[in-house]
Amino acid sequence: MNTDDIFIRNHISAITLVREGMRIPLVHAMTGVAWRSLRKIWQDTYGDATPLPGRMPGNTLSYIKQGQTSLLLSTLVAVYLTVEKRANPPAASQAEMFIQAWESRKFFTKRGMAIDINAAWYAIRDVKAELVSWGRCKQCKATYIFDTELRETSKCPYCGERDIKIIGPGKQ
Repeated sequence: MNTDDIFIRNHISAITLVREGMRIPLVHAMTGVAWRSLRKIWQDTYGDATPLPGRMPGNTLSYIKQGQTSLLLSTLVAVYLTVEKRANPPAASQAEMFIQAWESRKFFTKRGMAIDINAAWYAIRDVKAELVSWGRCKQCKATYIFDTELRETSKCPYCGERDIKIIGPGKQ
């Protein structure tokens, strides 16, 4: 794939991510698109009157403490890990794989249930970097974000079981 194609694909991904509400620093890190271009995309999408959002939490557990559900974040991480494993072509960018996983949320969220796109990316990043534990429930076999310190993640969000096997991020 030539550099022009990669440049265009990254810009398309950046536009999609900004329209979905992802913060500019995360879009920049994921796509490599220039800051000035991203600010212009933000301005074109949200207008001059809308200020750039302020400081955001820095990790998955902070988002969960602020109300994001570990069930939805865990489901999205599992989808992303599957997309990443099955990426076709293998040269698909991180942004393209994330967008594919992000689109899947429509199948497992109901009206009134929302996932913050920034929380979703932090959850994926933290699981892959092993900053949070990724466990498998011994009862229902689902994989999910696990942390004994946080009540919301100390048991399986799918079935409520507390018996867990800690696994690596690349394992489903």
